[in-house]
Amino acid sequence: MDLYLIRHADAGDPLEWEGADADRPLTDLGRRQARALGAAFQARGIAVAALLTSPLTRTVQTAGEFREALGAGAEPTACDLLAPGELRRRKLTKQVAGLGVESVALVGHNPDLSAYLGWLLGASPEQVELVKGGVAKVVFEDEPAKGEGVLNWMLTPVWYGV
Repeated sequence: MDLYLIRHADAGDPLEWEGADADRPLTDLGRRQARALGAAFQARGIAVAALLTSPLTRTVQTAGEFREALGAGAEPTACDLLAPGELRRRKLTKQVAGLGVESVALVGHNPDLSAYLGWLLGASPEQVELVKGGVAKVVFEDEPAKGEGVLNWMLTPVWYGV
């Protein structure tokens, strides 16, 4: 299985946002980052069979822009386990494995997503960090499990052109 962990794209400074944090949208830069990531996947022939996202606005928008630029793939599905502070590693891993597909993308938040990446790789959370709009590809021989993942590559928005 190929698992893509995508941190939501740029959503601006939370201190400058006047509404509920859950409703904070992507900035124009964030939309460009998400589209560029989808275009980079499309250009390299990377398919995503399932796309799970935190229910927060900025992750839903990241997933939507990403999928639109990818030009194909599954519709984004909200997953409460990807909301800030809600990630339960074993439960999420079981849900991902239960999808029964070869490639899954998760769109979430830090510090949870980076900590989950470290857990999947058998590394400490301080050893890996996803930047906004960044993605890590983790490969598993079988189903995902703690410490069983191999980091295949990790990209930042600068690498894919934003």
